[in-house]
Amino acid sequence: MAPRLLKIVVTAACLAAAGVPVAQAQAQAPAQAPGPVITVHGNQLLRNGVPWIPRGVQIVGLVAPDGALSGKYVAAHQQFGLAELQAAAADHADVVRFQVSEFGLDPQGPLYSPGYAQEVQSAVQMARGLGLAVIVSLQAQPPAGEPTRCPLPDAGAQRAWSVLAAMFAGDSGVIFELYNEPGVSATPAGWIQWRAGGEIIYPGGSCEAVGMPALIASIRTLAPQNVIIVPALAGEQSLSGRLRLTDPAHRGDPQLAYGIHYPSLSRGSTFWDKTFGDASAAVPVIVTEWDANSTTSCVADAPTRAQLLLDYLAGKRIGIVGFAFDLPGTIVTDASGTPTSFAGFACGVAGGGPGELLFGDFAAEAQAGDGTRPDPGPAWIVGVAALSRLEAAGAAQAQQFFDSPRTFVTAASAATLTRLGVPTAIATGSFANEATLAAAVNAGRLRPGTEAVVYDPGDTPATPAVQQADPARFFALAAQVAHAHGLLLVAAPAMSLVAGLTGGTPNADSDARDAAFLRLGIAAAAARAADVVAIPAQGTGGYAGDYAVFVSAAARQAARAHPGIELLAGLTAAGTDAEAAADSLFGAYLSTRVTVSGYALDPPSSAAAAAFLRTVSRLA
Repeated sequence: MAPRLLKIVVTAACLAAAGVPVAQAQAQAPAQAPGPVITVHGNQLLRNGVPWIPRGVQIVGLVAPDGALSGKYVAAHQQFGLAELQAAAADHADVVRFQVSEFGLDPQGPLYSPGYAQEVQSAVQMARGLGLAVIVSLQAQPPAGEPTRCPLPDAGAQRAWSVLAAMFAGDSGVIFELYNEPGVSATPAGWIQWRAGGEIIYPGGSCEAVGMPALIASIRTLAPQNVIIVPALAGEQSLSGRLRLTDPAHRGDPQLAYGIHYPSLSRGSTFWDKTFGDASAAVPVIVTEWDANSTTSCVADAPTRAQLLLDYLAGKRIGIVGFAFDLPGTIVTDASGTPTSFAGFACGVAGGGPGELLFGDFAAEAQAGDGTRPDPGPAWIVGVAALSRLEAAGAAQAQQFFDSPRTFVTAASAATLTRLGVPTAIATGSFANEATLAAAVNAGRLRPGTEAVVYDPGDTPATPAVQQADPARFFALAAQVAHAHGLLLVAAPAMSLVAGLTGGTPNADSDARDAAFLRLGIAAAAARAADVVAIPAQGTGGYAGDYAVFVSAAARQAARAHPGIELLAGLTAAGTDAEAAADSLFGAYLSTRVTVSGYALDPPSSAAAAAFLRTVSRLA
């Protein structure tokens, strides 16, 4: 039976940035915020491993440092805050695009301000705390605080990205949009400049552009995982003639998408195909800025054509970001976020706009359950015996946490899961011996309804010495046989595997054992071919410090070996005191919940586990 589960893939955070010149103190990478992880596969954006069509709104209030803001952007800055982001989320947006100033972030720029850099960082973290994805769009047009700019990214943009990339390198829910609306035509010569850079002469001056590959490569030295949006040409309106780009950190599956602005409402689907629709068959495309109001470049039949455009984008699985949630007269009528309407629409009559249409589509897409709803709770691995005890201690709580297609229940059949009140959980086989796993899978001897298998080798008699000596090979073999039968593979190397590889003893010094686990690359070996990897628990104490450091390091190692792998961490505790064990489990959870997407729960008692889950429930 093929898994009913839509495989959830969560890219681990790359939690440490490389050195950044200037402003390093202001640009340290934070731990990954709660919320979605964005990746690319082929021509699809993925959100937590599920195909994703972004539903976004623009925030312009941070487009320049406070003293450099002008006109309508002053009020937009004054109104920005948590309530505004909550209102966007309530309108079913799942991504926010922040416009930020090159001139305020370039450490050598005329408007550079550490305070502004911190303001940008805080705003992004606020959005991420609400579970929203974020697009950070680098702006160098007049609203960003300076009257002139290079038509393509220059050295100032590259320096600004060194600050931004270091800030957000640990958070794969933050997307980098390289440069807003390049002022170069979408001609063969323009695309060569876009890729190669070099001198650009424009009315009133000249500049030295940095080619897109060079800019991407410099970002990748700091932020290897974040998806990058590369802008189209002709004011970000055309991908026609686009030259191919590579991603030095992901050559096989570039983590690159392409940005389009304001598809022409007057020219229709044939023109849309030519300028971006055809390209979307090969690469992910996002309309990162769009509006159709009654006063700015108005089209008389905008109400009809706007609906046609949104239908076209949905058919091509292209997301859209409405402009702007903090500018009245665009997609909103006022500072409270009331949507504009096409009722009585007429060009030149202020107040008409696509807000109701756009947010109505957002609501319908969210209701359709397309994988872009708010982020799920943690994934779990739990044994059927422990689950039975938890169900007996409190059925409602057990069902709240574990009745989910993100829960792997070992040694259970589908019928057992139904009896325990968790019918949507995944019946999972568990094996310490790859040969036994292969024999059971190939002969169909798994429990009825099994959809996944765990391979958890360690330095025990259950794991043959040949498997202990070459875990990478046997993880790959286990994955091969599991996938051939439509099963997910959970790779769960035991910490004692270190002893099998080094000839040491299972009870060796814990610090030395942890270092050896990382040095031997066991997490990477486990992750390469698997669907999920479970980083082993450390056993006792140290959760707020040593445990978190170990889990983060192992997570980075696994993610480099297999971008997109779902990462779980072992949770266990020593001792017989239920209250102390629950506190230890909760400490482990708190210190790692921004690094991994779930846990392999091995509680010392049902009382400890129940108390731990109650605490987690209150936190949520």
